Amino acid sequence: MLFRARTNPFFGFDSIGRIYFYQGKYEKAIECVEEALKIKENAFHERHISLAETQHLLGSLLIKKGDFSSAISLLKAALITYKDKKDCEVLKSDVLDLLATAYMKEGDDQFAILSLEQSLKIKTNILGPDDLACANVLMTLGKLKAKKENLDGALVAFKEVKRIQKQVYGKDHLKNAELLIEVAAIQNQLGNSDMAFRCYTEALRIRRSQLYINSPEIAEALVSVGKIHQSNDDNISSMECFEEAAAIYSKKQNCPELADVYYLLGTSQIATGDTMNGLSSLEKCLQSRGMLYGTNSDDWAEVAYDVGVAKLEADTNDGVLLLEKFVRIARTSERISPERLSNALVKLGQIYRKTRSVDEAMELFDEALQMHGEDENELWMSEVMFHKGSIFECRKQYVKSLACYEESLQLRKSVAGEDEVTADTMKRVGEIHRLRGSYDQSIEQFESALDVYRMTVGNDHESVADTLHCLGYIHDSKNDSDEALSYHKEAWNVRKSIFGKDHVKVASSLDDIARIYQKLGDNVKAIRCLKEALRVRKLTLGNEDIEVATTLFGLGICCAAINETPKAMECYNRALEISAFDGSNPKLEAQALHQIGCVHASACSYRDALQSWRTSLSKYREAGLADDHYMVACTLGNIEMAENVLSSG
Repeated sequence: MLFRARTNPFFGFDSIGRIYFYQGKYEKAIECVEEALKIKENAFHERHISLAETQHLLGSLLIKKGDFSSAISLLKAALITYKDKKDCEVLKSDVLDLLATAYMKEGDDQFAILSLEQSLKIKTNILGPDDLACANVLMTLGKLKAKKENLDGALVAFKEVKRIQKQVYGKDHLKNAELLIEVAAIQNQLGNSDMAFRCYTEALRIRRSQLYINSPEIAEALVSVGKIHQSNDDNISSMECFEEAAAIYSKKQNCPELADVYYLLGTSQIATGDTMNGLSSLEKCLQSRGMLYGTNSDDWAEVAYDVGVAKLEADTNDGVLLLEKFVRIARTSERISPERLSNALVKLGQIYRKTRSVDEAMELFDEALQMHGEDENELWMSEVMFHKGSIFECRKQYVKSLACYEESLQLRKSVAGEDEVTADTMKRVGEIHRLRGSYDQSIEQFESALDVYRMTVGNDHESVADTLHCLGYIHDSKNDSDEALSYHKEAWNVRKSIFGKDHVKVASSLDDIARIYQKLGDNVKAIRCLKEALRVRKLTLGNEDIEVATTLFGLGICCAAINETPKAMECYNRALEISAFDGSNPKLEAQALHQIGCVHASACSYRDALQSWRTSLSKYREAGLADDHYMVACTLGNIEMAENVLSSG
């Protein structure tokens, strides 16, 4: 009877299938076992133990093949049969392990956990709680629970694994290092970075003691330790770990991990201020990913973004090209985050606004805003609205510019409160009000900005001085000369405190003060200020600088006003000489020539005056001023007057 049983066809197919299975010839094994199953299904009732064994075997083969759904169906059928039989506990446990594997592959982690928990219970009853088979199931359970964010449950499972493995292997086994890596990852998620660091460093110690020096497992642990250092802003220590890991991975061919380590190393180097080496590391990562995945891949593009941003900060032109290519890839990618794409669009928009077209820049800003909902990062949206406001301001579309700046200010205040950037935005709002002639509203914004600057950066700061200057300028526009003078003097004192008395910005404040004194009719004080401004500019810029010419011209105006005509003529001629040689400011040449003509006319030298005024007219036109401009119109009137005088004489 036993002989006949072994010669039955299904036993033959079963046996051959198992042989193929052990040889790794899974397709042939599946063909044999499927044939055996068909025969057994016809020969036996559905709960026959032999049928369950074949279902069990075929289920395991189908997992190897990747047909997880069919495997689950067969394994569940086998499990039902085993549950009804005595002495099948080991088979039940094996089926439950296989079911867990299939469920995990199908993405059904909850059923995988239930299967493993049943398997663990059986193994514990049969083998005892200290068997390695229990530890293996607990390890998988811990990983699944961590994936399901049941972190406490995962740590409980891993604690049992540690107890069993330490008892069986001792403390320095590689299995313990693997476990420590898993525990460290969970501790990191829980925010226990110190505990995570201890786990990673212990795993590294074990691997160093058990593996050869260039083992990839050592590099893996080094990277984990380096990441903890990096998250704690200890970039020097992180660089040491990443450099050692890179040296290990560099001995492997086509190693994706090497590219990843170069990326981490580059970010740490940049964080320490070592931009040159940081860029070099990021570029190595970019090159490696290009070779591994292609230069149109998401993997390549993600690094191209970081390299592009770093190169923009280092002021290199190819940063723009990298960001442009990143944008092209990211627009069709499902993996690259919208946040990165929108940030790249904004950075390109800022570059385009300065170097290409404000219209292109505006399109990029609008695209970036469309990618963000109303609940997104308010600071980011505030920045983009600020950039849009600057473009509308450039276009002289002040109503739209004001709306953008005000929205930017509101968003900024809602998150950051009153900080330095908030004050910067207040100034832009104030400037638009000034340009629209709304001086009182402009003053209100600039005064608010001044209060914020003083609160955040102190009184002796360039932003405070610049804001005081703006307030003086606005009060001057309102013909409130006393207030204007007060603000300009305060700006002058702040700039002296910051820069010292021999600085061009101090000279600019002296110009502002001189202009108000001149307006008040106190030309003597105006001359005193302009002489000091002239001294500073000659000292810092040299005698031939165009700003020296501008100061000389203003000094000439004041000297003429108090009838110091020779001194005025000397200033005008020197201003003309410098500006003509420089060639960058034909308008200043024209003004100097106009005033020289006026001095000649006051001395009744109309022929010399006419020559100066005619040359002045050509220079105004060279500067792009139309004949209806008030300066040009004044010169044309003087020319007509001189011609009439000369013709009548």
